[in-house]
Amino acid sequence: MRVLLVGFGHPLRRDDGVGLWVAGRLEGTQGVDVVSGQVLTPELIPKVAEADLVLFVDARAGTGPVRWERLRASALPSLAHSLTPGALLAWAERLFSRMPEAWLVTVPARDFDIGEGLSPGTFRAASGLVERIRSYLAERGRG
Repeated sequence: MRVLLVGFGHPLRRDDGVGLWVAGRLEGTQGVDVVSGQVLTPELIPKVAEADLVLFVDARAGTGPVRWERLRASALPSLAHSLTPGALLAWAERLFSRMPEAWLVTVPARDFDIGEGLSPGTFRAASGLVERIRSYLAERGRG
């Protein structure tokens, strides 16, 4: 199974960088192609098309648990500098006739001030998410 993890957000807006933080913790994990950046770009389309499972990780303003939302392709948008996860799926289907299983995983975030580092609550949620993903991949490896 080919897994693509895409972490995105702004590294200098505290909790907004949680997707990048998660991606950094999973970099080098066997069986996972990890990509991170501030925005989703058209260059990701071939990687999305090659994957069997794509996890998009981003911050979500508010509190509560980490949310997992199953994604479907959106309407086919123009190729711009920044795309949504659904747009990347739509283009992967259009250009490569492939649309992997995909999830938008959002981590609760409260601090979007200028600065580095995650707030305590976002750090705890992100750490739990990293462990959940590692456990899932370990289970898949034994299957």
